[in-house]
Amino acid sequence: MEGDEDAVLAALRRIASVVDGPPSTVVEAARAAFLTRDLDAEIAALTADSRAADETAYEPARADDPAQGQWLLSFQGGGLHIDIEIDDERGDMRLLGQFSGPSVSECVLYAERGPVPVDLDGLGRFIVDGLAHGPIRLRCVLADGRRITTTWVRI
Repeated sequence: MEGDEDAVLAALRRIASVVDGPPSTVVEAARAAFLTRDLDAEIAALTADSRAADETAYEPARADDPAQGQWLLSFQGGGLHIDIEIDDERGDMRLLGQFSGPSVSECVLYAERGPVPVDLDGLGRFIVDGLAHGPIRLRCVLADGRRITTTWVRI
């Protein structure tokens, strides 16, 4: 009998969350907190997008269209320059990138599946495999302690 009650309560909670969601002030406060959680990080803005002239600039790359097999993005901020190539020819996405400028001591890629540590070689190059389509951003700590965060981009 207790299992049936738990199932009914769980169903009622799901219905209540859909019908009577959080108040708009709570949602606005949550968004503001999310956007301001790293205020002292410098922003590396998107400075070049190989698809910017194309209407599909922020649509996922498609392997069946050779013209869209390669996508290049560049970010710049805080003296750091980041070049990223997005490859979607194998079914899952691969990022190939390189940092230029100040030395990067650590970097994390934020994606739909959560944070992914980025391993850099001695020249500031990196590869991240197995990404799904969705928003991404890089957060880096430079050797001098400054933090650099790219703007979000949907891949």
